[in-house]
Amino acid sequence: MNTNASMFDRLFAVFLDLLTFIGCACGLAMVLMDENEIAHEFNHELRVRDNLIKTLIIAVVVYFVLDIFLTRIFATTPGKLAMNCDVDFHMGNSMIYCILRSFFKIICLFTVVLGLASYVYASNNIESRSFHDLVAKTNVTNTTRTPRVVGVLVVLIGISLLVVFVVRYHSILGINPSLGLSNFKIFEF
Repeated sequence: MNTNASMFDRLFAVFLDLLTFIGCACGLAMVLMDENEIAHEFNHELRVRDNLIKTLIIAVVVYFVLDIFLTRIFATTPGKLAMNCDVDFHMGNSMIYCILRSFFKIICLFTVVLGLASYVYASNNIESRSFHDLVAKTNVTNTTRTPRVVGVLVVLIGISLLVVFVVRYHSILGINPSLGLSNFKIFEF
């Protein structure tokens, strides 16, 4: 019997998904672009406010598409899988319900007031269903059909790519860590 996932597990899963998707984007940038192109893009993005807004919109769209794709195919995301959660569709796992769920999830994530209201509502609801779950007729359970280790590995790969990107391009990003990481051979590129 499936039971509903706790709001802590769901919130932490969203955080893990964000880190994983950002890490995968950083890994893709490292594969497709050299250091000069990355430096040019970051310097250009920091100078032009409109480009920062475009980058944010692209990030939201990528998160939206990945959330739809992964929820439709696997009924879970890497963060949910790492937290041993799964999406249960009451009306069937159709594309329209995945789009509705992801659309309202994005709205709740990126509008703080609505997100807090959804979190408070779900915390006080016996079924732990947030606004996007109510709209799409879903709930998040604390059991998955896929082995949990798969989600943990995907999340670790995404976070590792993010860490490598930050360590490798810290000067371009304007981060000056004084941790002495350059003394370790693993961080020499």
